[in-house]
Amino acid sequence: MASFETSVQLSTTADEIFEFLIDTENILKISPPDTGLAFTNKPDKLYQGAILEFQIQGFGQVQQGSHEIIEFNSPELYIEKQITGPLKSYRHEHHVVANGDNQVTVIDRLEFEPPGGLLGFLITESKLLELFDEGFFHRHNALKAIFN
Repeated sequence: MASFETSVQLSTTADEIFEFLIDTENILKISPPDTGLAFTNKPDKLYQGAILEFQIQGFGQVQQGSHEIIEFNSPELYIEKQITGPLKSYRHEHHVVANGDNQVTVIDRLEFEPPGGLLGFLITESKLLELFDEGFFHRHNALKAIFN
């Protein structure tokens, strides 16, 4: 299984950033516009057991997917896992680490497997790593604009 990790330092509290990240409208605000992310079914806020159903633009076509929040420990961690989607597997850990007064580090850890079959020749591990790097660069810059 492949992995990807990135982090960003923000001037806020763990409670404030965690509440921001679990608000599903905010997920849309910090997602790169070229992904075309749109929720087809979602709660207002994430919680243990919540299901997110979505569409995302990738490799020239709209992909359907759903994720479940499999672990939820406010304000430090939530984990989402792919139920259905274009990848063989996908797990995203969202960590919030307090670094003293009004300073936090948000750490994103992904574990994933590219799709199999013919699609796997186009959507390789290296291509996915590149896309994740670009996507989280956008996401983290959006968070910095809001919180720093």
